[in-house]
Amino acid sequence: VTAVHLTEEAARVITDELRTADNSRETGGILLGHHVHDAMIVRHAGTPGPDAVQTPTYFLRDLAHAQTLAAQAYAQDHSVWIGEWHTHPTSRPIPSTRDATTYRQLLNDPELAFHSFIAVILGPRAPHWDMTAWTCHNNTIAQVAVHGPPQHR
Repeated sequence: VTAVHLTEEAARVITDELRTADNSRETGGILLGHHVHDAMIVRHAGTPGPDAVQTPTYFLRDLAHAQTLAAQAYAQDHSVWIGEWHTHPTSRPIPSTRDATTYRQLLNDPELAFHSFIAVILGPRAPHWDMTAWTCHNNTIAQVAVHGPPQHR
């Protein structure tokens, strides 16, 4: 994977969440879409859900909320879980040690059967957010290009 492409719909969900969230705590959600050639196409982005855990340095999605979104996206266009997005309100948009551990656990879980996993991380840079994308594969994490609608980059 050399690039992550966000559709207008996915970018809008992330932008709306950033606009309404408590920016002193991490927020995020799942990413659903398809692996196409050397890119991940993100068709749908999730919100944290009502039972998400959100602290200044930690985010854990609401699993039931994520599963509902995943089922709806699969029924709509066969999108599958390809990654997650979250904010780092107090640090740079790079994977933390905790993030890296989580990604490795997901990749090594035989039930999930991930070949690769993407992470989109956003960090504050007034008045906007910096967005970075990362691919996780074979226990390595590397930054990749992220593309989206021009107004959402």
